Amino acid sequence: MQRINPIDPGRKSYANGFCVWLTGLPAAGKTTIAEALLAKLEERGRLVTMLDGDGAMRRMLSTELGFTKEDRNRNVLRAGFVAAEIVKHGGIAICALVSPYAGARALVREMIGTAFVEVYVHTPLVVCEKRDPKGLYRQARAGELKHMTGIDDPYEEPDPDTLNLQIDGDWPVEKNVEIISIYLEDRGLLGHLDEPAALMIGRYQPWHEGHRALFIKALEMEGYVVIGVRETQGRGDKNPFTFTEVKARIEESLSAFVGSFEIRRLPNITNIVYGRDVGYRITHVDLEPEIEAISATQIRSILNIRGKPDGVEWKDQVKLVELRSQRPAEPRQIRLITPVSNFHPPNPRAGEEQHQRRDDQ
Repeated sequence: MQRINPIDPGRKSYANGFCVWLTGLPAAGKTTIAEALLAKLEERGRLVTMLDGDGAMRRMLSTELGFTKEDRNRNVLRAGFVAAEIVKHGGIAICALVSPYAGARALVREMIGTAFVEVYVHTPLVVCEKRDPKGLYRQARAGELKHMTGIDDPYEEPDPDTLNLQIDGDWPVEKNVEIISIYLEDRGLLGHLDEPAALMIGRYQPWHEGHRALFIKALEMEGYVVIGVRETQGRGDKNPFTFTEVKARIEESLSAFVGSFEIRRLPNITNIVYGRDVGYRITHVDLEPEIEAISATQIRSILNIRGKPDGVEWKDQVKLVELRSQRPAEPRQIRLITPVSNFHPPNPRAGEEQHQRRDDQ
């Protein structure tokens, strides 16, 4: 049975980075669905990384771990940390792990935030045992294998109140991939490539209220905006901010428009060349005089960006400059942004005895 939870309107845009986390019993079909979804997303021009128990995790990142509850959870948290880093930089992570314990999955959800999409591949145990591609269920039933999820170890089904999507592992792979794709589109995580969109290109050193006003005009015209950030950081005093800093500033400024824009990192484009009219146009937008008067050059000079006066981060200095320029006689308080603390995965246990390998995550 397909089950869908509502859209989370509070999701912050990570340049449309997100994580699809496929969970379910061994042999439920997670890896097969993940591989097909990866191919579909790559066809749409997206950068996708797949982490699965049969490959990257057990064979590369968690080679010293066994299959106790503690080790399984540690493996899940490592996968979650890697996925969170991918999402943070605008990429897509597809994770296909049994991840049998709800507590570990909840911690991964906290790491990634609302860009985390938990998909429960619901396949009955009897079907998984019938498939049994590696013979693990047979070995577990014969008492030859311990800690087998579904046999002598539990699988804790996702909480319906937090689960994003449930699909049936008995359905055709193509149908399940289509269901997931539609869900991602409806969440605003995966843009409709055939829909009209406006393109804004700039250095945004820094992004300010004038850029925001231009964005709103572009959104009114086309309903979706792609913001292209030219990579110019370090090219003289006019380009002090990194792409990550610029992106963070844009995301905060446009937090009310999540799902209506995406941010793309571009080369240092200095010339746009086009031929005859083939379905697009270049539009000059006239803004209000007070908006037109906002100058990034003036903001940079006021900030004296080479230092951090009073320990205030650059994004908050930008706010201060804008507020002062709007109402110089009225002091305004700056709302500081609380940074998300980085998650540090547990270190591998030194000298731990090597466990016999199997690939059921």
